[in-house]
Amino acid sequence: MPDELLSRAEDSAHRLTLNRPARRNALTPELARAAADEIDRVSALGEARSIFLDGAGGHFCVGLDLHWFASLGRAPATPLLQRGLHDFQSVVLAIVRSPLPVIALVSGSAAGFGLDLALACDIRIAARGATFSSAFAHMGLVPDGGSTLTLPRLVGPGRALRFLLAGETLDAGDALRAGIVDELVDDAELDSAARRLAGGIAASAASSAHTIKRLIRSDELGALEQTLAAEGAAQLHALQSDEFADRLQAFAARSRAGRP
Repeated sequence: MPDELLSRAEDSAHRLTLNRPARRNALTPELARAAADEIDRVSALGEARSIFLDGAGGHFCVGLDLHWFASLGRAPATPLLQRGLHDFQSVVLAIVRSPLPVIALVSGSAAGFGLDLALACDIRIAARGATFSSAFAHMGLVPDGGSTLTLPRLVGPGRALRFLLAGETLDAGDALRAGIVDELVDDAELDSAARRLAGGIAASAASSAHTIKRLIRSDELGALEQTLAAEGAAQLHALQSDEFADRLQAFAARSRAGRP
């Protein structure tokens, strides 16, 4: 497991922390796969009663590391892109398939695939300073972490379309009112809120908790697998498009110039 993923037991819970603060925890395929494997490992051990997922350095996750992607050149090979998409999507499936409740602790930015990652979790607790955005369309891409399924289920199709197409950014209060977030706390209270929730989960029978999660999310799992396959095919096409290549080049130029 790379140093970019921190994994540690915390009483009845197990915390997984994306640890690339200099990149606001932007993901590479290797990090996404490591997170998926660690969720599977913790779930199989049977020692934890819940899993916390958060990010280091004040941000949850801003999605794909575009700097990493730009390093692949203008026309990465199709098999490389397919493997990368599979690794990214593996962490979403690991969250939903896990018998343990996975709780997203969102501070700072949850953007792009980082938003998809939070939406895949069973429960989302956000700090008041958190923001939520999906910039896929503005980069010439499409969601590929299941949010074309999970987001409409939470907020309705009209609100989901507006959010995804217009590239809106929601603050934590708006995300709570929309149904994206389940609990909103002061930034300094995020960990204590997570521990309170984990304590409540630990007080229930493990078999009951596992069964309740399975019953609630089992119908979603099949639909999610189909959605991820469709999103992946669409994203593969988008990643190989001239429009994305041009927008990625512009992003890289802005980054070199120190502009957002």
